Amino acid sequence: MKFPNRKIQITAISIGSLSLIWLVAWFAVGSGVPSGVSVSGIDIGGRTKVSAISDLKLKMDKMIKNKINLTAKAANISLSPNSAGISVDLIATLEKAPQRTFNPINLISLLTSKTDLKPVINIDKEKFIKALRPLEIRTTKSPRDATIVYKELEPQVLSSLSGVEIDRTKAIKSVSKYWLKKNVIDLPMKKVKPKASAKDATALLEFARQAVSEPLTVNISAQPIVVSPTEIAGSLVFRVSDSGTLAPIWVKENFLQQVGSRWSKYVREPINASFTLVDGEPRVQPSSDGSDVPDSKLNEAIIPALSKMGVLRLASVTPELVKAKVTTEMAGGLGIQDVIGTFTTNYPWAEYRLINIHRAAKWMDGTIVQPGEVFSYNKAVGERTEARGFVPGIMIDNGVLKKDLGGGVSQVATTTWNAAWFSGLELVQHKPHSFYISRYPAGRESTVAWPSVDVKFKNNSGHPIFVDTSFTNSSVTVSIYGTKFTDVTSESGPKTNFVPFKTYEEDAAGCIFQEGVQGFSISVDRIFKKDGVELKRETYKTRYRAEDRVICTNPEAKWMNPSLKVQRGEGN
Repeated sequence: MKFPNRKIQITAISIGSLSLIWLVAWFAVGSGVPSGVSVSGIDIGGRTKVSAISDLKLKMDKMIKNKINLTAKAANISLSPNSAGISVDLIATLEKAPQRTFNPINLISLLTSKTDLKPVINIDKEKFIKALRPLEIRTTKSPRDATIVYKELEPQVLSSLSGVEIDRTKAIKSVSKYWLKKNVIDLPMKKVKPKASAKDATALLEFARQAVSEPLTVNISAQPIVVSPTEIAGSLVFRVSDSGTLAPIWVKENFLQQVGSRWSKYVREPINASFTLVDGEPRVQPSSDGSDVPDSKLNEAIIPALSKMGVLRLASVTPELVKAKVTTEMAGGLGIQDVIGTFTTNYPWAEYRLINIHRAAKWMDGTIVQPGEVFSYNKAVGERTEARGFVPGIMIDNGVLKKDLGGGVSQVATTTWNAAWFSGLELVQHKPHSFYISRYPAGRESTVAWPSVDVKFKNNSGHPIFVDTSFTNSSVTVSIYGTKFTDVTSESGPKTNFVPFKTYEEDAAGCIFQEGVQGFSISVDRIFKKDGVELKRETYKTRYRAEDRVICTNPEAKWMNPSLKVQRGEGN
């Protein structure tokens, strides 16, 4: 006898039991983070996502704030994750957690398995690379393009050398992978190929020999200047051009240093109108236009002539009019009545410093700022490039000395900042050096870097102002002419919170010796007065980091470096 209803009953009971098990599992897993889930070993199972994030923030706080230790070659650096743009994205991390589904197998798995999630790391590429710069400076060896150099008058090929630098792309990946796992993360390096090879240089040897085989005649305004082979060798270089190929280039600055007055008597620099004090009152000094041959046209005329012989070795150029930036009429129409602020700083002699300071002062000289306008040092001086007359010098980059074009121009920036300070003009932007430089007034100085690190002030005097510069071989002066509207004095507080410097040795060929200066804090008040009565004060607080003492052990690190004994304080 058959019992179909009993089979139906058994089937219904089975389905009901499975449904009950599924329902229990569904609620046991819950809508939040499944049990058994952790992040870097921190258990967050069974919590809501909001609760899990809150718990992770609390327990990972110290871990996230600890400095990151990075190494590359033999150098190392410790970075604050926040300043280096490194952070944990907890929301994105929890999105990787397994989620409950209607699949019963999935539900059982979630109840029995364990999952340790890796934190999702976000890295702000721009901030990270900026923070990495001190380590890059100590580990980067720039490639050397093959070129031709003259030994006396014999051209010789200088072979190329590959360089090495931190692989930024892989460095970011390494930090993203190993942060919060390793105490020290080793960053990968990569080779950097030179743009010009010995083969490229060898192809130009015949031209290089011909170039110095006999004198060259340069006709300027139909007046001949005979340039000797030695002077040619001193003015001709072989560099990678804008097109990416090795090419001969006539360096005008080198040429002018050698021929001197033989050239300068046919050209003249324009003279901007300026002001001078006569019986205590500003008087206009008239402007005058000048003349010169543009660098590009001089190069275009001379290079082809160097490959020729005899009477054909002739380059003809004609000076072009160069107008004064500030004319007599412009200066006379400003209504200048007073020197409203002036400041002078002194500096030790160094050839690069002399060239760059004088060049920056010349570019800035005669700047007119109308009422309500903002003066920008970077706009007035322009980018510090070789084409604009600047040469490599020492500058500070993220607390480390390095060699770069325009080193020393912060001397003019600091002088300008102080002239604006005592003029009473509205101070808009400045950035103190990372560590203290003793020839500058503490807490009242500024660095600059193209294009964003700037010195700016606003003309709030109600009248036009005129920025005047002058210099010697050991000092630079910036004076601001206008209509005096306030008196300004300055008061400096004591130096506090001293931090000692560290000493370490560096074996990079590009190492630059650092003396070592302790860090400190200082406050400076800018005090405004009228008829001797104090009107208001502005307080500027500066924190200088310690400048580490860097001893260069690599024998190739000779640029501006004292001997190793002197660095170590040995000897007399």
